[in-house]
Amino acid sequence: MRLTTIIILAGITATTSVAAPVMAQERTHLSGAAALKGIAPLLYDHLEEAAIQRAFRSVLNREPTGSELRRYLTLMEENNWTEADVRRDLGSRTDYQRYSTNRRGMRPDAIVRRAYQDILGRDPDPEGMRTYRSNIIDRGWSEQDVREALRNSPEYASGGARTASADRIIRRAYQDILGREPDPGGLETYRRNIIERGWDEQDVRTALRRSQERREVVRGQRNLSDAEAADIVRRAYLSVLDREPDANGMRDYKARILNDRWTEQQVVNALRNSDEYRSKH
Repeated sequence: MRLTTIIILAGITATTSVAAPVMAQERTHLSGAAALKGIAPLLYDHLEEAAIQRAFRSVLNREPTGSELRRYLTLMEENNWTEADVRRDLGSRTDYQRYSTNRRGMRPDAIVRRAYQDILGRDPDPEGMRTYRSNIIDRGWSEQDVREALRNSPEYASGGARTASADRIIRRAYQDILGREPDPGGLETYRRNIIERGWDEQDVRTALRRSQERREVVRGQRNLSDAEAADIVRRAYLSVLDREPDANGMRDYKARILNDRWTEQQVVNALRNSDEYRSKH
């Protein structure tokens, strides 16, 4: 059978002819609207995927993974993101940044350890630490590259590792932003978004920050000034690490306090989980 479809967009006309030994003379004429009704969604999806691929090639010099493609397709379809939005997001996220000695806040050991804890629920074994640390320093891997490699590991594919990983990310986001454990409905919704739609922790945090509950939490709290947030960070550093905060630490933890409503205790807990604290104790 031979199928030929001609679509003339300017005149909104489409002609479809089907030829077969027993149907040599049959011709079917469809209106342009009818033909495009079935074809347009496919063309639109293809255009969106092409835009995402262009953004990844331009910003990261690589193709998107399957989960990344699903994530950005969802953002385009539901939030009306454009290719420019995808490029801006890729360029601004720290987890996509390559290692550089100029970025003092980028510690390969901490990146690997955090990825293992989130994805596999354990500390890295010596071989894993050595391999991924080398990939970050010598091959320019980002935190997302490490996480994607762990998600493709046999350990992650076996059992309930995927669900457990998603639940850890969701619980941390709920505690940081809403100050509570996730309810069953929220846990199920965000778990499905992570596993099936390519969401990551940043997406969960963004959704929680935009929630009605978050707005109510913020209204019930006094806004801290920049100076007050800086004092909290300084006290935490002096009490845990016995030193003044570096510029990156001050910036990152002030952002947590001002944007995510972190308490001083949460800053202290984060510093106690740092490589520097472990090396001193």
